[in-house]
Amino acid sequence: MKTGIIILSGVPVSEHLAITLAAASIGFVAAVFFCIGNALNTPEKILLQSTPRWDFSEPVARALTAQRAQYVIGALLLVASFLLQVAAALASSTTPVALPQWLYTWPYLVLAVLLPTGLIASGLSALLYKTTIHKVLRLKKERKQKRN
Repeated sequence: MKTGIIILSGVPVSEHLAITLAAASIGFVAAVFFCIGNALNTPEKILLQSTPRWDFSEPVARALTAQRAQYVIGALLLVASFLLQVAAALASSTTPVALPQWLYTWPYLVLAVLLPTGLIASGLSALLYKTTIHKVLRLKKERKQKRN
């Protein structure tokens, strides 16, 4: 007998909620793979990738470092997004949320999330870039010293 409702942990769940949770779960796995692939691009690997046959290319190293920083922060935000989707799917659709009055219109709510998230993510990306490029340039110097 098909009822359209399944049970997860003793709580009746609609088909909509089950599909939403499945989508968020699959998206979370995708984010994990995205994180692993880019986080494994270490400063040592960036050094190797940015060194052509003849010599080290600092512009290539800086570009790879910036790409790594952006991918890592983006991946973390993607993971957070999927976790929020799961939380939203589990939240009550009838219980009102306690927000300041000015956040009750969707554009203000979106901006209240986007602006701080963008600023924090940009700062973290810049910090990750600076620490990674510093390590890449240090590794380049160490490698050059070993060759001499």
